[in-house]
Amino acid sequence: MTHKAKRMLALMDRATALWTIPVVGRAKGRVLRRLIDRHRPTRAIEIGSLLGYSAILIAGALPPRGRLTCIEMNPYLAKFVKSNVAEAGLARKVRVVVGDALRVIPLLPGRFDFVLIDAAKEDYVDYLRQLEPKLLPGAVVVADNTGVYRREVASYLEHVRGSRRYRSREYAFDDDAMEVSIATA
Repeated sequence: MTHKAKRMLALMDRATALWTIPVVGRAKGRVLRRLIDRHRPTRAIEIGSLLGYSAILIAGALPPRGRLTCIEMNPYLAKFVKSNVAEAGLARKVRVVVGDALRVIPLLPGRFDFVLIDAAKEDYVDYLRQLEPKLLPGAVVVADNTGVYRREVASYLEHVRGSRRYRSREYAFDDDAMEVSIATA
């Protein structure tokens, strides 16, 4: 990760703490970076970008030829994502698509080997089902906020934990969690 990207994340850490804006944050960010370092994905997708914190984290950790597609439903927030990613020096690695992920995913070309889902919690399982034909074997799928929103994401957790398609593990963080699933086929 570049010095410029690290500086931008530190600035965003301070701002989001001051204004209590929910972002992935440092602890979950370390897990995301470790997953990217271990699995070396080159085509990542993020569903729900808010201000671009996790986009900077992911794009900054991807290998030089790695690319990230961010889907953000809110056009106003998508502008923040583009601006913050550019400020972090990562604009060439990140593409921001504005729209409803359930409508956008089927239109995206290519396949993905890293996914971060952090949008409408009740739609997690639908996002994943739409992505499944586009996942490469060994793809890493991360679902954020599976602790705080356990009830809302119950069908998602049942899908990844009860399927032979994934090896799934929960990472706990204080009162929240992330579910990390590796696509087996």
